[in-house]
Amino acid sequence: MPLVVDFHAHFVAPEVMEFAYKHSRYAQMHAQGGAPQATVPAPQMERMLNPALRLKEMDEMGIDIQVISPSILQQCTYFAEPEVALKYERMSNDHAATLVAQHPDRLVGLGSLPMQDTALAVQELERVVRDLKLHGVVIGSEVNGLQLGDPILRPFWRKVAELGTTVFIHPQGNPDPKMVKHKQMISLGQPLEEAFAMSSLVYEGVMDECPGVKIAIAHGGGYLPFYTGRHDHLYRSGLAGGHLKGDFSSYLPTFHYDTVLFNVDMLEYLAVRVPVSNIMLATDFPFGEKNPVGFVKKARIGQAEQNAILGANAAAFLGLKI
Repeated sequence: MPLVVDFHAHFVAPEVMEFAYKHSRYAQMHAQGGAPQATVPAPQMERMLNPALRLKEMDEMGIDIQVISPSILQQCTYFAEPEVALKYERMSNDHAATLVAQHPDRLVGLGSLPMQDTALAVQELERVVRDLKLHGVVIGSEVNGLQLGDPILRPFWRKVAELGTTVFIHPQGNPDPKMVKHKQMISLGQPLEEAFAMSSLVYEGVMDECPGVKIAIAHGGGYLPFYTGRHDHLYRSGLAGGHLKGDFSSYLPTFHYDTVLFNVDMLEYLAVRVPVSNIMLATDFPFGEKNPVGFVKKARIGQAEQNAILGANAAAFLGLKI
């Protein structure tokens, strides 16, 4: 059995969760109609807090190494004043570093940043990578309405490229009130947010200005890898994207993707649209896939490609020594 690396798994830092949760779009989704702000279900919360339970379930799922990132859907600090957000993000990052230090052979950590202040985000990014030795950061799909390709954030992307570290884009929820009914913020809003984020990074020139920048998109890239035809049509018609170096689809291989797709045929199609080396096994622990290895092995792709998705791709992307 090849090495199995779970690229997408969440933890929470209790102090940060207590500070941020009531401001999260997740809590607001549950509070619509005057209902109390529901908390994260206890079984899932326990899995994000209890390392022993995490390791037990990793063993049950056949996962050797898990890449843990703060659960930005519940503990995003972008609402706060920048210096206050920095204080709590530092707590979360220190917590991640402690978890990794306790289980260095099983856990790899990603930090998080006060993205509402680019200078502070760059400052904490350097601490995360250089001092805490984490392997990158998770950021939201937008920052208080600011899209990720906005020029304000360009110093952040330049620093990411300079450090050669990784960025994992995971939405913190879609604010559109239409998304509340039927919990569509989760089913419809998250993959839509991922499409917005990728589109912004391509159209605003980040992917051209920072070639080789290491960006992974949650949930298989959301809608975009499966529906770029309309983008390409506008490009070919001269109506949008004329400044790009190729049609929109040509940028899909510049991103990395996880396997949190739930439909095997979508994984098979993703493996046609992007290099298989850009796809990494993931669970969205503790919310998503319970049989990640079996999910990958069901896909009609070659065994060598399956084995790479199971772990080698993530190890290469993160620079893990295995």
